Amino acid sequence: MQLIKHPESDDTVPAASVFNGQRLADMSIEGTLPTSEKMPNSPRAAKLAFVKHYGSTTIGQGLLLGLGTLTGILAARMLGPSGRGEYAAIIIWPMAIVGLVALGINQAITFNIGRRAFTVSEVATAVSSIGLIQGAVSVVVGLIAVHFALAKYSPTVQHLGSIFALFTPVLILSGNPANLFQGMQDPLRFNIIRVAPALTYLVGLVGLYFTHHANLTSVIFFQLLGYVVTLVLGVTMVWHILKPRWQWNALTIPSLIHFGFRAQATNLTNYFNQRIDQLVLSLFVPPQQLGFYVVAVTLSTVVTVFPQAAGIVTFARGSGQHLEDAKATIGHSFRASLIWLLICGSLLYMLCPMLIRLVFGGAFSGSILACRILLPGALMIGLNQVLYNGASALGRPGLPSCAEGASMAVTAIGLYLLVPRYGYIGAAIVSSVAYTFSFLLMLGLSHRLLGLKFRDLLVRGKDSPPTLMGVLK
Repeated sequence: MQLIKHPESDDTVPAASVFNGQRLADMSIEGTLPTSEKMPNSPRAAKLAFVKHYGSTTIGQGLLLGLGTLTGILAARMLGPSGRGEYAAIIIWPMAIVGLVALGINQAITFNIGRRAFTVSEVATAVSSIGLIQGAVSVVVGLIAVHFALAKYSPTVQHLGSIFALFTPVLILSGNPANLFQGMQDPLRFNIIRVAPALTYLVGLVGLYFTHHANLTSVIFFQLLGYVVTLVLGVTMVWHILKPRWQWNALTIPSLIHFGFRAQATNLTNYFNQRIDQLVLSLFVPPQQLGFYVVAVTLSTVVTVFPQAAGIVTFARGSGQHLEDAKATIGHSFRASLIWLLICGSLLYMLCPMLIRLVFGGAFSGSILACRILLPGALMIGLNQVLYNGASALGRPGLPSCAEGASMAVTAIGLYLLVPRYGYIGAAIVSSVAYTFSFLLMLGLSHRLLGLKFRDLLVRGKDSPPTLMGVLK
């Protein structure tokens, strides 16, 4: 089979491949859409498709953030600062293990499906096989990590941490169906699956709130139930809509792992750079301080809803575009995200004291200062989401790991120096500084290695993707 290279990428993909049983011979990578979509046959149709993809993903990301905010509020009100801190300690270590063993397979699914490198059946077969191994490893490593990390907590917290570790295979497998639909540029089903765990969790918490039966065990139960429901829903949707069958291709797993390993470096450094503060706090500060910090993080990251959606769209669309078109997509996402972040960040800085006391309760007043300190860092996180996904779309998924790795070193040193003296406030300062450092370094790498000029990120070119207002004119 003849192989071709994506511009500025060392990835090779088949020039003619089979997709859902249909051979896509003599078709370029750019514009190859899933069989459920028709190729736009006019500039206006292309513009409408772009805005539709943006709109649906932004709505999905907004729902996800809204549900996450509501569940965070309910959990905080029902558990209080100390209980909220114990809850964070229970879930953060198993979730870290899931991130550790993920191997970047989620991005690899989207990338390989988007490039039509393999059939849906071949990818689904390979991912199922990989997922079983990932699940087994996550359970073993998770149980060991929880045993040591939660040693100073109560027996109830330790027991719940072990149960959460046993469910990590469900967390790993539940995300794969959504990535299959993302690779096919089916944002509706992609977002339905993504929203399912948070929606299930919210329904459970609302029931606990009104029946007054809330405790740490019941809250953890409904979160785990959300992942189980998502796995069942995702598998059902894939089975009925994509109709995959067992189809083994010896090249699929190496291709997924090859892309995934390079994406994994970014995933790990990004995740631990954003979570190392909570991991460290769970070990060295009282649960109440951890509860304050978690609420501050929850509120400050509200502003990243649009940049996260923009990053998702950038990766999904850019993976199937030629170099210059992909760069134009990245620029549009960056500009839109910057405007959003500046406006929303300024408003949240002014309103956060009222919001925290009104929404989370007066017991969480200790979160106000930390939230304000974290806001500049949240702005940098949002802009980096666009650059990171843009790098992956251009075939360089490992590039952001350089920025995140350097930032994580700054975080580790800062936490060591400030947390013993200033507690969770020190962690907030370190996090914001580290996120800013990561963004500036990634901006430089994007200019030097991806050809993304700073001017092109800020100023729309003639061939840039349209804005919503531009389409409606």
